[in-house]
Amino acid sequence: MQNLYWMKSSGKTVNLVETPFESEAALEKYIFDNQELLEDVYIFKRQVRSGSHQGIPDMLGIDQDGRVCLIEVKNERVTESVLPQVLQYAVWAETSPDSVKALWLEAKERPEDIEINWDTAEIRLVIIGPSFRPNVIRLSEKIGYPVELLQVTRFVQEGETFVLVEQLAGAAEEKPAKATRGMEAYDWDFYVREHGKEAAEEMRRAVDEVNQLIKKQGWNMHPKLNKYYVAFKYGNTNPISIQWGGTHTWNVQVKVSQEEAEKLSAPNWQLQHYHHGWKQAVFRRTNERASATELESLFAKAYERIRGKA
Repeated sequence: MQNLYWMKSSGKTVNLVETPFESEAALEKYIFDNQELLEDVYIFKRQVRSGSHQGIPDMLGIDQDGRVCLIEVKNERVTESVLPQVLQYAVWAETSPDSVKALWLEAKERPEDIEINWDTAEIRLVIIGPSFRPNVIRLSEKIGYPVELLQVTRFVQEGETFVLVEQLAGAAEEKPAKATRGMEAYDWDFYVREHGKEAAEEMRRAVDEVNQLIKKQGWNMHPKLNKYYVAFKYGNTNPISIQWGGTHTWNVQVKVSQEEAEKLSAPNWQLQHYHHGWKQAVFRRTNERASATELESLFAKAYERIRGKA
């Protein structure tokens, strides 16, 4: 049982006691309704029926790197038995890409700028629970797929709900580089190979511009390179990201409201579209000399929003 202390503005300290979810279905619904808890995953299907005896993933998603995310939710201490269970899901997803693709195409608000190669799509396993047996963490690193273990704890006090999300395993920056499926290291050399030197240098300049702005403003964010995008991370969230929009082009994504995005006045930038699932606006350059820092006002709104001050 965890205790969380709430230092109120009045100076009073309140000891918050863990308030478990009523059921597995309640926890699953909470995760689905609050997808920002999963960083960069867009959940597009709940209770996927595979049509076989291999099991039923609780939820199915796609992340910004185009990986198929199989999400299993438990409302009790997670034991080692969950690993063969999620491995069955992974086998289903790898051997039935057409089934996954059909479910994806049924989604009403799927992201328009996610590139998915269904024949070779990588698999990402996400296991969510209130606590984990220590051996689950050790064994999850041995199964050959990227696995994330997310410990989700809820606290309720005076009508307020507090949710603590701890990543027990799966953070790429905490793992040594190794040749495991889905675990390729992404860096600027990778971008040069995939997109060419000129395009990679252009994107790097944009990343450096945003990073310098972040440092100047004293915002607590840092860049992290992924397969298809560079995220500026605040905890496990991405308020700002720069994403490849093709082989040689890129765009800027900001987690703000649609109204805020539409009000932006930046002559060198155009709102390409707004994705309601990820609650983020996608902007493209209308001038090759455009600077990403022209979006500073929206960056500030995204940062304040993620900190709960907007």
